[in-house]
Amino acid sequence: MIKLIAVCGSARKQGNTTKMLHQVIEGAKSAGAETEFVNLFDLNYKDCISCYACKLKNRASFGHCMLNDDLKPLLQRIEQSDVIVLGSPIYYGNLSGHMRSFTDRLLFQYLDYGAKGRGPKPKNFKTALIVTMNGNNETYVKRGIRDTMVNFSEMMSHTLGSCELLTFTNTVLFDDYSKYVYQMPDIKEKSSRVEKIPPEDLKKAFDLGFRLIKS
Repeated sequence: MIKLIAVCGSARKQGNTTKMLHQVIEGAKSAGAETEFVNLFDLNYKDCISCYACKLKNRASFGHCMLNDDLKPLLQRIEQSDVIVLGSPIYYGNLSGHMRSFTDRLLFQYLDYGAKGRGPKPKNFKTALIVTMNGNNETYVKRGIRDTMVNFSEMMSHTLGSCELLTFTNTVLFDDYSKYVYQMPDIKEKSSRVEKIPPEDLKKAFDLGFRLIKS
């Protein structure tokens, strides 16, 4: 059975990123996949420390991160999976800090310094990157966030095998905007929005999960 692991880099357990990842999971389940959801904020782990143990020739550590913390069993389960879906909110134009620390550990262990894209990974994975942000499409492009996400998804493709990028902009941040300092011009529209996540966006996430398993 094909296995999909969804990894969430948002602390908001009922937030937009989490909901999108669960839609991906539902789509994958409908295609017959085994699935797992992991929230990085439930784990205790370090950043990559550049020990280079994963690069040592003729060692058991080659191609494997040797830091012994909560990421170790997750990285082992990922090696046994077929599809990896990462989800993160956009913080100051990039992925969340928890997600960046995780991807440094995930990707660097497989990095091929010859830039041939093969590296020591056990197989070619299918992957996807889902990002959510409060800003609109214009902001996503104008501030270079799209370029940053495209570049990162290309690094995932190069290192892991493939990557599809799915972006959701103009998200709703708060259930009650009157409680928070928020002076953006879209406050009236967002505070009165009945459906916090449009059905078409939920369907895009569901379809992604289905497609990753069936394609």
